[in-house]
This record gives sequence, C-alpha cells and structure tokens, in this order.
Amino acid sequence: MSHRKPRILFTTQISERKRTHLENGKLLIESEPFITFEYKLPGMWKDEVPEKADAWIFTSKKAVKAISPVISEVELPQHIFAVGSKTAEKLEEIGLKVSIPEEYNAKALAAMMQELDLKKVVHFCGNLKAEDIGKLLGSGVDVTSVEVYQTKLTNHKMSDLDQFDAVVFMSPSAVESFNQQNKVNGQQVFCVGPTTKQAAEDAGIQESIIPEYSTLESLMESISLFYTRRRGNS
Repeated sequence: MSHRKPRILFTTQISERKRTHLENGKLLIESEPFITFEYKLPGMWKDEVPEKADAWIFTSKKAVKAISPVISEVELPQHIFAVGSKTAEKLEEIGLKVSIPEEYNAKALAAMMQELDLKKVVHFCGNLKAEDIGKLLGSGVDVTSVEVYQTKLTNHKMSDLDQFDAVVFMSPSAVESFNQQNKVNGQQVFCVGPTTKQAAEDAGIQESIIPEYSTLESLMESISLFYTRRRGNS
C-alpha cells in the first residue's frame, strides 16, 4: 500500500539544496517566504558598539553574518554568548570562542550569564528581536542592543493553503506575517521553538508541535517522527 507524501509549507526561505536534503524522499517541502532580511552596512551601526564590554550576545546567525566583515575592527569582550548551536558554529567559524546554554532560549542564556559578574553587555540583533535580554538579566546589567539587520514582513494571501498538510514557522515574525492574510485550517503546525510557539498561540493557532532543540535538524526530526507514527497508525 503506497502512502501520499505529506506536503509541508515552510513560511521562511529554504534553499533548493537544503529542501532536497530535508525531504529525504519521504516529504514534499515547499517554501513560501513571509519574511525577508536586509543587512545594515557596518557604517550604520559600528559606532553604537560600546568599548570595553564584558560580553556580547548573539541570538541569530544573521547577526553573526552582519558583524563578520568588521570583526577585526572592534574590541572583543571577555565573554561571547550564543543562543543555539548553529549560531555558535558561525561565531567559531570567524575565530571566536563561544558559550551556549543547555537549553536554546533567552531565559536559559540569561540564567547562565547571571552566574558571572557582568556590567556591560552588547546584544547584536535584528529590529524584531523576540525577547528583551535586558529585562531577563536585571537592572544591574547595562545592555546595549545594536541592530545589525532588519526583518521585513512580506505578508500575502495564499490561494492554495488548503493543499498543504502542515505549516512550519521558524520565527515569531513569520507567524505575524502569515496570520495577517491567512488562517490555519486543519493543517498540523510545527514551530522551531517555545517563543515561536507562543507567538502562534497568541495568533489563535493551538496545538503546535515544537522539537526538543530549537534547530532546523531537530525540527525536521519532529516532523518526520510525526508522519512516521501517523503512517504506522493508518
């Protein structure tokens, strides 16, 4: 008995190479971007980076890409933190030593940082950062947010949404953009992590599934397992 391959909609851009790898012969994956990214020129933000900071924080790979061209021109702090292994890998690729929390989220990162005597911290981020690191760290820490890229919402109506079995959200901004002109109707929803899941719930999307780790690989494991179990029960 043959089973129809589940058709999965990613609401952010997935490259052709990555899409083919993720499908693994068992899924049909399509990407329909509801957000785009623009990097700010270093000259627009470099002077905002405080000197003699105790720590830097990176909560996305895009922030790492934005600072890479000028990494030799700025004073490095004693500590560099990342949320997630993929962001840490990108930092290590440009020669930086990085610490990451066991759980890939801002609250776990803040708890880790509170064990150190940090006074001045820089958060390299986009214009739509999901959580306020400064609030999580407390009033004793001076946190400067340096915006190095911008997320643009590119909302539009999808006429064939009912043709998909699942919708995947990789960020709260993708949830916001998608929900402006579309509604989930019977599709299974997958979110990359708890912050995105919360955004989905705030938008009225219930029962979304999140992976053990907030990475694309862990997310795909959750999606594959979901449909493997569904096939086994059919």
